[in-house]
Amino acid sequence: MRRLAPVAACVVLALAAGCSGGSGAGGGELFATHCAGCHPQGGNTVHPEKTLARARREANGIRTARDVAAYIRNPGPGMPAFGEAMIPPADALKIGEYVVASFP
Repeated sequence: MRRLAPVAACVVLALAAGCSGGSGAGGGELFATHCAGCHPQGGNTVHPEKTLARARREANGIRTARDVAAYIRNPGPGMPAFGEAMIPPADALKIGEYVVASFP
């Protein structure tokens, strides 16, 4: 039983740290890696009318970081879908938080 205590402690610490398959990178770095090529400075090189500005996001029902994270999984025409293998859930949420905070 005592041998399980260190393992249990590690599991608890990993969960407390929000470990859900994330890369450990910050939202800005993840955005630069996965998004900035088509969304430089919050713009949109494919559909210029669909910027990341709050008004445009909200007009499309994207209000929160979780909404952004969900959208990147099934974005629609013009944007590739980013599955969990490419962007783990924790990283998708970090990207969402970065978008919401950086493009008002």
